[in-house]
Amino acid sequence: MPHHDTTALSGTIQHVFAHRFTLEADGAVHLADLGPKGVQAFPLAAGLRVTLEGERRPSEIKVARIAADGGTPVEIHHKTPNHPGKARSDAPVDPASALAAVVAAGWTPTAEPRRKPKHVEVLARRGEGAWTELHVDADGTIYREKTPDADKWGAALA
Repeated sequence: MPHHDTTALSGTIQHVFAHRFTLEADGAVHLADLGPKGVQAFPLAAGLRVTLEGERRPSEIKVARIAADGGTPVEIHHKTPNHPGKARSDAPVDPASALAAVVAAGWTPTAEPRRKPKHVEVLARRGEGAWTELHVDADGTIYREKTPDADKWGAALA
């Protein structure tokens, strides 16, 4: 995982876009991200003066701590993308184990599982329900369910 520099800024919120906002500080405008859960803990409003700390990424600042002027700081915790609550394992994923996990969870798989670097994709459904693309990690956890792409799965969806 790349290392990102930590930054601290004080300034005024200019614009709010859901959980992202622009902050005017030190004569420059910065894009910052609280995340969906963070904006619940710290409501954003244009014109609010804040102090924040976070990781400077190429496109934005991932806010780790934010406070309104004179207020108590709020800690913001960002989760790992696409895998709630834990970091992805670097262990190789065994397609047979992924299929076993899918069956144990009550799904009926079809077609061949598709191996990816950090997960296995399995096309499956429950009973006569809709086909679903499942993403299974090395621990056998189904961490994502999505509508399958017809171009990707082709005849298996018929």
